[in-house]
Amino acid sequence: MSLTSSAALPARSARRPISLRIGLILGVVLLVASAIPAVSDIGFDGSGMDVVVVLLAILMPAMALAAIVLVPFAWSGRRRPSLAFVILQLVSLVPSLPPIVLAVSGQIPVVVLAAVGIGALLTVLSAVLVGRGMGAQR
Repeated sequence: MSLTSSAALPARSARRPISLRIGLILGVVLLVASAIPAVSDIGFDGSGMDVVVVLLAILMPAMALAAIVLVPFAWSGRRRPSLAFVILQLVSLVPSLPPIVLAVSGQIPVVVLAAVGIGALLTVLSAVLVGRGMGAQR
C-alpha cells in the first residue's frame, strides 16, 4: 500500500474539521464584510445615534481583527479558540438589532430587513458549523 492512498489515512480525521473550516472561513468573510461599511459610512447627524455609530466603527473592525487572529488557532480544531470564535460570531449579531427594530416601526424598507436577516442567518450558520466541528474533536 502506498503512502498516498486514502486507506493510509483514517477517514475520521480527514472529514472532521471540514465543517469547522467552512464555518471559520464564512465567519471571517462576514465579519470583514461588515466592518467595511461600519468604518467607511460614518456620518454624524447630531442625533443620539452618533454614539452608536462611533461605537460600531470601533467595535466591528476590532471583532474582524480578533476573528482573523483566532482562525489559525482554531483551524485545527482547538477547543478554546473555536469557542471564542463562536462567541465572537454571536456578539457580531448585536449590530443587526437596530435595523430589525426600525423595520418593525416601519422606518426602513422590508428589503433592508431581508438583507439583515440573511446576514444574521449566515452568521448563525457559521457559528453552528464551527461549534459542530469543535464538538467533533472529542
